[in-house]
Amino acid sequence: MRFEITHEFDAPLDAVELAVLSPDLGQMMVSILNSNIESVETVEHVIEGGELRRVLRFQASAPLPIFRGHNVAREAMSWEELSVYRLADHSSTWSVAPREQWRRYFRSEGTYRLEAVPGGRTKRTVVGDIEIKLGMIAPLVERMALAEVRKTYDAEAQTLMRLSTL
Repeated sequence: MRFEITHEFDAPLDAVELAVLSPDLGQMMVSILNSNIESVETVEHVIEGGELRRVLRFQASAPLPIFRGHNVAREAMSWEELSVYRLADHSSTWSVAPREQWRRYFRSEGTYRLEAVPGGRTKRTVVGDIEIKLGMIAPLVERMALAEVRKTYDAEAQTLMRLSTL
């Protein structure tokens, strides 16, 4: 399932970009995300050669709403998001990796771009693909997963606004 999520910020690109580069981004998102996400841990945060390489580890409060009523292992509700953000073009590539034993059921990757828009504002566009392999129920689970992805990017947008106005 392909998706696109766009947010606009009442802040200039350089301020939003500094917020994206913040090592506190993941931890600050937890307070905005609802009780479905228990923690966001920064596993790696390295800026080198004009790129930020970041790995965030998410732990959901098992189970996520999409799996309520099903016996889902807590480990299945943990994943890492790897992103490489390039300062030169204000964009990144990202991928999501669940724990090893669950990777055959889930794949997600995409791009993330910041661009200046009129009025000193910034637009962020996230484009990605989610693929869930669960037989006939996969399309339903993909739609439910996308709803959670949107909540996460909405929380990140709120966090970016907080960080870019500090």
